Amino acid sequence: MLDSSHDAGVTAVKMMSEERRQRLRAGPQSPSSAGLSPSIYMKRLLEVASEHGVDTSAVLRSINMSQEALESSDIYYTVEQHVASIKLIQEAAAIPGLGLLVGLRISIADLGVMGYAMLSSPTLRKAMDVAIRFQSLTDPVLHVSYRVDGNDVVVVVEPLMLLGQAYRYDVEETLAIWQRILGNFFGSGIGCTLVKVTWPQPAHDAMYRNIFRCPVVYSQDVNEFHFPRYLMDQPLGLANDHAARICEEECARLLKSLGRGQTILDSVRRILINSPGRFPDLPTVAKKLRISPRNLRRRLADASTSFREISADVRIHIATQYLSDTSLTVEQIGFLVGYGEASNFHRAFKRHAGLTPLDFRKQHSSA
Repeated sequence: MLDSSHDAGVTAVKMMSEERRQRLRAGPQSPSSAGLSPSIYMKRLLEVASEHGVDTSAVLRSINMSQEALESSDIYYTVEQHVASIKLIQEAAAIPGLGLLVGLRISIADLGVMGYAMLSSPTLRKAMDVAIRFQSLTDPVLHVSYRVDGNDVVVVVEPLMLLGQAYRYDVEETLAIWQRILGNFFGSGIGCTLVKVTWPQPAHDAMYRNIFRCPVVYSQDVNEFHFPRYLMDQPLGLANDHAARICEEECARLLKSLGRGQTILDSVRRILINSPGRFPDLPTVAKKLRISPRNLRRRLADASTSFREISADVRIHIATQYLSDTSLTVEQIGFLVGYGEASNFHRAFKRHAGLTPLDFRKQHSSA
């Protein structure tokens, strides 16, 4: 949910393992395929889909998830299951603002122990701090950060990975969840003062304006929602220090048991994924992370990788998406992922994937 915006280096790039090459040959993969989401999110999604005539039992069969798992509070599902379910539902029915409709159904209690920790917090600022620390418990595909800008708090929603058809859904859902949380804390008349999204104005623009009750600006470079800064230090009605401490301790335990939490690799990958076609260099990424270039190189080396390796991996991952899902030429794709010369893209792709871009496209098309 939230994360506050707060060397002669390693130059050798490890060659991709055979297992990794096989994954690339099989098609585009999520950079964070191990990410998990609580079953309540899938349950709310299927509730909305069912109301629009979608055979949700068929969706569950297709993603290999049981009805029993859907009803269990301690079951998690994968990013692949999430993306596949969105695709199946969108193919079965045209549901305008699907993510908005689902997000409005997700209450703070649906966020589990993290939600209760937020409810027990003395102020919105503290509640946001809780969400900052434990966001990956509820959302492995998006990264939400915030900054104070004058009299506004600006919350930024960014993808941690390429999500395809699920991208707009996930951003819509997150925006709607936070609109509802603000309403729960401060009353239905309090919420966003401005919303920005990266996609063009949709036919259901009226739905956005009815939900957020503020200006909505489309085709922007970022996804943002703004709310008044004064809300940050307003007292919350259910504040309880003892309960908040217990819930935060349980969140930390759960985070550890799931092996979750954003690593420096996740942070670098997020920045690169959000800059396709204009990939920043290491000093720029270090500046965004508020650490020195030397420190970034050291921390990546400690994780047995390098900035060059991560950058190459992200570029090739994005290229596989373009090769699989578009009719762009290899030259155009190479340019989009930051290779000025087609020959350089060809060599880089073959080195990482074990086959040429054209062979990859042919193989994926045949599959």
